Amino acid sequence: MSPSTIRPPSQAGAFYPAHPQVLRREVETCINEAPLLLQPDTPPPIGFVSPHAGYAFSGSTAGYTYRQLQALAPEIVFVLAPSHHASFAHPSLWDGPAYATPLGDYPIHSKLADRLRQTIPGACCETWAERQEHALEVQIPFLQVACPNAQLVPLLLGSCSPQSMDEVANGIEQVLREENLTERGRVALVASSDGYHGYHLRECQTSDSQLAKAIERMDRQALYGSTPTGDPMACGRGPIAVVLEVSRRLGATRGMILNQTNSADAVPHSDGQWVVGYVAALFV
Repeated sequence: MSPSTIRPPSQAGAFYPAHPQVLRREVETCINEAPLLLQPDTPPPIGFVSPHAGYAFSGSTAGYTYRQLQALAPEIVFVLAPSHHASFAHPSLWDGPAYATPLGDYPIHSKLADRLRQTIPGACCETWAERQEHALEVQIPFLQVACPNAQLVPLLLGSCSPQSMDEVANGIEQVLREENLTERGRVALVASSDGYHGYHLRECQTSDSQLAKAIERMDRQALYGSTPTGDPMACGRGPIAVVLEVSRRLGATRGMILNQTNSADAVPHSDGQWVVGYVAALFV
């Protein structure tokens, strides 16, 4: 398979249902059951955070993010996700026309993807890592339901160091300004991230509380470990840092937590069992 093909689904039947009707019904339920929290007099946000676990665990939380995106109806959605299966120095952008899921093909905005490859140092297409990764793919069915007329700009981040994230934020901001896409409501950026991963529910609640505070304060430094107890866990701290920074440069002043849960809320849990935290948020 060459990288110039449509990116095929690799997680259907695992992280989310493989049957189209079942998948659409589940995503619609997650979105429709979430309240619309954007106020009519609130300037449209540009940045969002959404979890990326199996839908049975984090789908209801993701629904909060996509309920707001559904109301916003952006033309273009950037999705930034961390790489879980491969490490590479620079961002990867799938070099093809679309991402495929059981709901069909979701088109990639090829012009913007090409501009980012030219603008962000070292940006390329890491085909093997792209084909294995779930953190970006699980966002696509939600976009297909919430924003069916939008186009996608997918960025998979192999390195989430502060320096690398500055380069990504700079590249995104430059391209948005060059293409006159800074008008509120036209573009949205989604950071794909889960929170705590570990064996203790109380630790999960503490770490996720720190993550929520960092998001609310738009505190990039806190994402990377300036708190007395260390950094809050977030596998997508890099994507969150980029979306936070671009949102700040385009006028956002605070983060808003839409919903926060963990896997123990979805399944019976006792201490010593694996637990993962989830957050839905936006920057306004």
